[in-house]
Amino acid sequence: MANSGNENNEDTFSLEAEVEATPGATKERERNTFKSFRHRDYRYFWSGALVSNVGTWMQTVAVGWVVYDISKSGNPSVTLGIINFLTFLPTTLLTLFAGLFADRFNRKRLIIAAQTLLMIQAFVLARLTQANDITIMRIGALVLFGGIVTAFVFPAWQAMMPDIVPRDSLLNAVALNAAQFNSARLLGPLLGGLVFARYGAAEVFYVNAFSFLFVILALAVIHPQQTQHERSGAGPVGTLTAGIRYVRKNRRVAWLLISILMLSVFGMPYITLMPVIAAEVLGQGATGYSVLMGASGLGAVLGALFVASLPHHVRRDLLIRFAVLGMGASLLAFSLSRSYYLSVGFVALAGASFLTGASTVMTGAQATAPPRLRGRVMALFVLCFIGMQPFSSLAFGWLGGVIGPESAIIIGAIMLLIYATFLLMKPGLLKPQKDTDS
Repeated sequence: MANSGNENNEDTFSLEAEVEATPGATKERERNTFKSFRHRDYRYFWSGALVSNVGTWMQTVAVGWVVYDISKSGNPSVTLGIINFLTFLPTTLLTLFAGLFADRFNRKRLIIAAQTLLMIQAFVLARLTQANDITIMRIGALVLFGGIVTAFVFPAWQAMMPDIVPRDSLLNAVALNAAQFNSARLLGPLLGGLVFARYGAAEVFYVNAFSFLFVILALAVIHPQQTQHERSGAGPVGTLTAGIRYVRKNRRVAWLLISILMLSVFGMPYITLMPVIAAEVLGQGATGYSVLMGASGLGAVLGALFVASLPHHVRRDLLIRFAVLGMGASLLAFSLSRSYYLSVGFVALAGASFLTGASTVMTGAQATAPPRLRGRVMALFVLCFIGMQPFSSLAFGWLGGVIGPESAIIIGAIMLLIYATFLLMKPGLLKPQKDTDS
């Protein structure tokens, strides 16, 4: 039987190789910021994902603006909320099954198949747009299809990280992967805005379709060391819910998941409402909207590099507490701002806070979960991280239409500030504990 991944009573967030507190320690930490790039498979994995994610963020920005443009004569906040609901609904419904797939099947092949289907989706979106035959209904159908495919990617993608780097590099690898994703979140909107302004939305979608080739080729040449575990005698329901039983026994993992749930549900709706904020509150066009999205990505990149550079002895539970507090405060300031330039700064702070909290939570869940359950535990992470977003997007889109997008964001910010205060008052909730495998 696999061990619990928590062999002693030390904080299993602390996966970095030990760096002594000597005059040379700072230089050593600087070298260790990019230590995961020493591993060939990780370099390919990281580079291919970067190119593909740039294309994906280009498409995300273009879809948001196209939806706003089509629906602006009606209620764009509600329409944007519905499109985001359809995008993430499959993750809510399918992620537990996807986690089981990630544990039972070859993760590399599963991800390659999914990337191929997403490439086809982008081509269809491009062709419909080029033919001036795009509608809200067709966008909704395509994002729903993409959501179904993506639901099976997330747990496999996260569970594969420990298959390509050694355990003492896991925190660094997770943080650098987050930096990659958020570098794309920075570059994608900026490049998407330029291509959109010069050529149009169809060309943005074509660029995204071709970008998938890079990650498919990168995955084709790496050799993850996925551990195959014997199947237990549990029935289908018991096998599917093993991750849930494990989380119920591990208090810290449970509170980690609650923390990412709060960040996602009450923090991320500002992305959904960004086109309306940019156009109707800050008076910006597609370029200004792209810059706001890019600023959020820039903040996230800086947050990821900050986490990647941390020494092993930094308390990760404190990072999570202050990340929630920082995101709540920055979103409150963003919702009250009427200055475009100040708003750019506030969304950058929100991006940095979110990434710091999310990457720390993700590392804790990956490191603590026993290998045979890692896919299912990461499926629960994805369910909390992304699976609740359809309902959040729908609710905040509706709120934005009723009370205004700024007021909707204020409600989310206040909820984060209340939760951050609760975590600060209960310091033991995120502390490590001894637990047993489930």
